[in-house]
Amino acid sequence: MVGFNILLRYIFKPSYSRNSLNTNVVRHALRRNETMDVFYLILGLIIFFVLIIGIPTGLSILILRFIKRRNYDKRLRLIALIPILTIGYFIYTAFFPTDSFYKEDFKEVTGIDFPESGEIVYKSATYPDQFGDYGSTSIVKVNKEFYENLEGQLKTKGLTDNSAKKEDDLRGPFDLVEIKKEIGKKGIEKAFSMTVDGGVFYYVGFLSDKETLIVQRQSW
Repeated sequence: MVGFNILLRYIFKPSYSRNSLNTNVVRHALRRNETMDVFYLILGLIIFFVLIIGIPTGLSILILRFIKRRNYDKRLRLIALIPILTIGYFIYTAFFPTDSFYKEDFKEVTGIDFPESGEIVYKSATYPDQFGDYGSTSIVKVNKEFYENLEGQLKTKGLTDNSAKKEDDLRGPFDLVEIKKEIGKKGIEKAFSMTVDGGVFYYVGFLSDKETLIVQRQSW
């Protein structure tokens, strides 16, 4: 995960203006910057494999050897898989968050718990950067009573009516084509949004079927 973020730094390395600096200085700075980025990339990958892959694998090997030496039932050797399966689960959910992740974001955006009868029909999220910033979007089905009462809750939290640009206000590196595909012929009837100090954006769009919401959280 650390290596992934450093890889992004390498891809989006800073540029310099040739009009404002001497060409030789620019070339030297670029070479030095590129060398450091490669160093951080290699270091990040080493840390990634040692911490994320090496330690769980080592624990599994130690557990397996212990079970063999004590001549325990062979079926107990399956216990040795626990460290690997555990880290595998965390890696998987880091790239493919579970519904609980989106339900937590729903609560952060709206200020209320995800409804028990609610259903997440679409979800998408970016991987957090080195500062923990990320974006998430979910399309949620709720009952009509919840749908009607949510507007008042959003106003209480501080979100403002942004219906004039309800679709333009959808932000972030999300597949808007896919979102519109999920929405179908249902239009965004009204929308509420706010930007919190520190760089967090909240958005809730109400679809015309009176039971579907678009919930988005974006930080930077």
